Amino acid sequence: MKSVLRTSARRLAAWVRAPFASLYRVAAAVLAAGAVGLALPPWAGLLLFAPVAATVGTKVAHAVRAIASLCYVGVAENREGHPTLDVRRDLLQRSRALGTASLAAGVAVLLAARAALTLFPSLAEDGVLVPYLVFTAVLLGGFLLFYTLALRFDSSVLRGLTSIAVTLPVFFIVVAVASILLSWAMGVLAGFGVPAEGLLQGGFAWLYEMQRLLGAAVGYFLRQDTLIVGVSIVAAALLLLLYAYSVPLYWLRSVSRWLKGIGVAAAAFGAAVIVFAGVWLADVQHLAEQAAAGRLGTGLDAGVASSQAQAVAQYRSDDLVALIKAFVLPYTVGVFVANGVVAWRKGRAKQAADGILDDFAAAGHVDEAALPKQRKRYLYCGGSPTLWDIALRSIGHDVPLPHPFAPRRLTLKERLTGVLEDPPPERAPDPPAEQPASSASAGLPDEVGMRTDSTAGHAEGRTKRNEPRQALQ
Repeated sequence: MKSVLRTSARRLAAWVRAPFASLYRVAAAVLAAGAVGLALPPWAGLLLFAPVAATVGTKVAHAVRAIASLCYVGVAENREGHPTLDVRRDLLQRSRALGTASLAAGVAVLLAARAALTLFPSLAEDGVLVPYLVFTAVLLGGFLLFYTLALRFDSSVLRGLTSIAVTLPVFFIVVAVASILLSWAMGVLAGFGVPAEGLLQGGFAWLYEMQRLLGAAVGYFLRQDTLIVGVSIVAAALLLLLYAYSVPLYWLRSVSRWLKGIGVAAAAFGAAVIVFAGVWLADVQHLAEQAAAGRLGTGLDAGVASSQAQAVAQYRSDDLVALIKAFVLPYTVGVFVANGVVAWRKGRAKQAADGILDDFAAAGHVDEAALPKQRKRYLYCGGSPTLWDIALRSIGHDVPLPHPFAPRRLTLKERLTGVLEDPPPERAPDPPAEQPASSASAGLPDEVGMRTDSTAGHAEGRTKRNEPRQALQ
């Protein structure tokens, strides 16, 4: 029995220290344990799931430490021969670690909330706190879902969706647009004779439930509930702060562009609504009526669209301006915070890259065993490969030159890209033309040899006379 326990403990420890092989297997195990916990009494289910959460959390901690050590980042050469980072394994491990941690934390919070409601049943009966907690959980879950997909597929579009899906109204718009596109796709399939209506209502029934839940949250937002607007501002700032702090360094440029674009769009949208509020109000009301009538697609829930249409029908221009300001304000605050974090991380990365080169200059030599890791860390921090080669050459390290390192005028392309190109090969000098020997020199071979020897003797004498002077110096 002891040997079996020891073997199981060793296998579990090896599994915890190993990298993630698959997200689906771990997710299935976590969901199965969570389903068993929900089937048991509240506190018994929570206690049963606690060891599973601790094990998964330890594995995620090992993965995070390996990711921070750049264990899954490689260095390769592109077609032009310049070193680049190979980040496919790194992104895969990041997505699996984030997905596993999110799923385990979500199940644990659900079981803990279920157990807490048994101690404080008045919270469930009051019906005030629970909706806000559900809205927060849905928003956080949607953000983590887009973040995990962006890491898994390394998509710029998914990075943009992660940046904007930090408020409930936008998340509702994303789900509604996805439902409309899905209903249109089902309509195309129905045109080819495929019974798609049943597939939409059966296989994608969760979209209707998500629309109802998000529709209730948007209803609070349309009524300009002070608490939901305040929660939206705080949630957007915290989520964008988490996003900007946790993305890999090689994503910072793309994330910075998305954040700047969102900030500009939010400012322009907030300024334009003041001018065009009256025109936009009629268009918004007409669009809400079409959604309620089911003209935008069968994927939209009729009840949710009808309730939103009724709320918008009572709007005036001032109400629309206030709504857009409440809609834009979370992005204004969140993007401001996130841009500060991105700038801070860029500065830290530059200091780390410069510090590696400064260590080379201070030591005057390099550790050959640690050089590959230092090079990978330098490139990960955004360092220039050209400066890396120059720094190694300055301390006498053997680095092959891409071209003769001679001062020359840079081309326009080299100034724009910062990459030196190989110059065209120099033309070999033409051999000197052979001159016919004259009759005067042809008859005096001994004199020519005597003059040559005399010149060599004078040079040798000058060298010997200079030797004592050089010795004294």
